Amino acid sequence: MKEEQLKKQFGQRVRLIRKSQNLTQEKLSEMIDLDPQHFCKMENGTHFPSPKNLVKIADALNVEVQDLFAFNSSDKTLEKIIVEVKNLTPKELDFLQTIINALSKLK
Repeated sequence: MKEEQLKKQFGQRVRLIRKSQNLTQEKLSEMIDLDPQHFCKMENGTHFPSPKNLVKIADALNVEVQDLFAFNSSDKTLEKIIVEVKNLTPKELDFLQTIINALSKLK
């Protein structure tokens, strides 16, 4: 894997985890004591964190460091789902919850 690709996938993975926890870039960068612009560049895949900051990011997101490198094709799909769910109306959210509950019962 090329360095550029690793940076990009890492940034996408951090963004996915951060958004799933309803954290803004500003809030997470504050939690890890990192310049928000630098953090933004990491999520955009142009910068990579130091080992010390990798640990800080994982700790702040309550995940293991290796979870930040768990790249797979479903990450992109999950990220899109999260964005779409955040744009649903309360009525649509209730309907989605009904569907999720029904699917859970099928297991």
